[in-house]
Amino acid sequence: MRLHMTNSGAITLIAPSHFKQFEILVDEQPGALLDRAIARVGQRADDEHIWVNPQVIRFLSGKAGDADWEAGFEAMVGFARKFNWVNEAGLIRAHMVRNAGSAGSSVEDFKAAMRMLAAGVSAITTGDVAQPSGMVISSLTAISADPPLVGFFVHRDSSMLEPLNTHGKFVANILGQAHQHVVTKFLKMPQGCARFADGQWGAGLDGLPILLDALANVECEVIHTTTLGTHEMFVGKIRKTTTDDAGSPLVNFNAGIRGLAQ
Repeated sequence: MRLHMTNSGAITLIAPSHFKQFEILVDEQPGALLDRAIARVGQRADDEHIWVNPQVIRFLSGKAGDADWEAGFEAMVGFARKFNWVNEAGLIRAHMVRNAGSAGSSVEDFKAAMRMLAAGVSAITTGDVAQPSGMVISSLTAISADPPLVGFFVHRDSSMLEPLNTHGKFVANILGQAHQHVVTKFLKMPQGCARFADGQWGAGLDGLPILLDALANVECEVIHTTTLGTHEMFVGKIRKTTTDDAGSPLVNFNAGIRGLAQ
């Protein structure tokens, strides 16, 4: 198995059932970022090794409690103990493998490529009709049908981050061509009631602001967040949906928001 410390801030476990080796793949990243990643899984042993908490491995594996996996994991730990690769605290020593060439493309190249990805436009709303908060996104994505999950991304400096974390619920209002004025307000006005001055707004579940004539409303409870690079990912479990298939969607393409050509 391989613990991957990415330069996006995520830590993942690759091949969790491969017990014949255990190493840590480290992307190119600033020392401070690496130090924080190490602190999340254990502690530094030396310049080339990390002491890893086995409970972190169990959690990341997604297989904790499975009898066969637990047996294989215990055998791996037992083998490591024979070579003094397990310390008195029960932490497992693992070698760091530097992932050369993992810096990634430039920000400019990334943005140029993503501008060519056509995506639907949604207004994410939270709070209530008296104190609403909202933002326009094109990152809404379906994650799972059973259970029904959707996700989207919020920049770490966005004025929407605190309201979402405070309320823990949101509505993804999927916008049509008739909602260009809603997009304009959301992009130009400061956070709060000013963004909701245009549009047919009402109250959904728990009083959440909902666009009554949206192509679809997806009312959600936040069940997971994680930091990936410059953004926070929010995953919502869908509580209720409404749809109106009479309209035509807005699309974000090549840095412009436009109607979908028929």
